[in-house]
Amino acid sequence: MRFILLSLLLWGPPAFADLVMSYHGFYGRMKKLQQPEYSDITLAFALTGERSGKPCKFYSLKLVSDQHDFDVDIAGNGEISLPYDEALKNANAVLTVLQADNAEPCQVQFRLRSRMRLPSDISIETLLHYRHQFKQLLDDMAGVSKYWLPDVIGVIVEFPQAAIAVDLSNEQSDVTLCEANRCNIELVDTLPANIQWRFAARPSYLLPLLQGSVK
Repeated sequence: MRFILLSLLLWGPPAFADLVMSYHGFYGRMKKLQQPEYSDITLAFALTGERSGKPCKFYSLKLVSDQHDFDVDIAGNGEISLPYDEALKNANAVLTVLQADNAEPCQVQFRLRSRMRLPSDISIETLLHYRHQFKQLLDDMAGVSKYWLPDVIGVIVEFPQAAIAVDLSNEQSDVTLCEANRCNIELVDTLPANIQWRFAARPSYLLPLLQGSVK
């Protein structure tokens, strides 16, 4: 199984050296999400290890330009909080990372996910809504290449800890697979219109489930 985790184009010094990344690339991706049809989803940027995928170890994480120099916040899961700011783009700001000594080389990745945390009970209407937004944004970002993209066939429900779905009907069991801290839900046309999924805990967020990622 896999979920969409797209790498940003990085450039700068070799591995184990400082990373320098143009803010312009981040801004362009965030700009897509300012449209009202994408109000419930976001692109979360994360600073992770190239091999492990775990949050990077670093001394300094900043946005700098001729007019700017400030620290960037980072969450425990490695996600970084970048402002959406045209002034930073126009000033050709860069994100700079001073890595910790002998640490695993860092990379910036992004994941398409729900913006807000959801309740433990989720209706199929809600899941279909998120699938539609995921698909629409991916098509928008891909342009003419969208015809070669794998289809968004459902959603991945991700939890802080082990995922447990309870009281599943036969129809739900056929399209739901829970492993570790994720549940894959394939949204097929035969599912009842009033069905809902109940989980033992609140999800952290939803991710798109792509065709070919379910075996």
